[in-house]
Amino acid sequence: MSSKIPTRQKAAIVLFALAFLILAAVSVYTIYDAHKPENKDLGELMINWYIPDYDDLISDSDLIVVATVTNKTGIWGTDDGEKPSGVKAYTSGIYTEYTFQPVDVLKGNTTTIIGRARGGEVDGYTQKATQTSSFEVGDTVLLFLTNNTDSDGNRILWYYINWPGAFEESSDGVFRNDVYGEITIEQLKLDIAESEAA
Repeated sequence: MSSKIPTRQKAAIVLFALAFLILAAVSVYTIYDAHKPENKDLGELMINWYIPDYDDLISDSDLIVVATVTNKTGIWGTDDGEKPSGVKAYTSGIYTEYTFQPVDVLKGNTTTIIGRARGGEVDGYTQKATQTSSFEVGDTVLLFLTNNTDSDGNRILWYYINWPGAFEESSDGVFRNDVYGEITIEQLKLDIAESEAA
């Protein structure tokens, strides 16, 4: 007695296997399609900043400045700030680039400041980031910034705006954020002088 599988059964098995593969591919695509970013929303980044104590915040900052926001622009997190193609649009991330005009330079020196914070909107895409600062043109802010360098140690001409080191001015002229509370410029000047004398 022969154990050969008849040709019709072979064809049925092959057709069943193909149907199963097609069904699996459709299911995987349906799951992907249901979970891909909608309306060009790239989701939310979870960022956890190192939070120095107040004295370290002052001593570790290369630049401490009160400044006014003069420009706000969304850019891609690519080397040239241009939109990446394909999947990189979802992995490069988005930044908001701010231009600040110094009002009172308390430590260091500068004429114009360019800073970037994670998250923002560009080319119809949006991305949120936890624990990041967000400003509007015309806002007056107090920034504690450190120099930004590339992998070769060369100075990059923009600063990362680290969330704990950015304060917004309130209507009473006091600067506040959720980490350090209130800071007055008069007290801050005294604290900087004490830090530099130590």
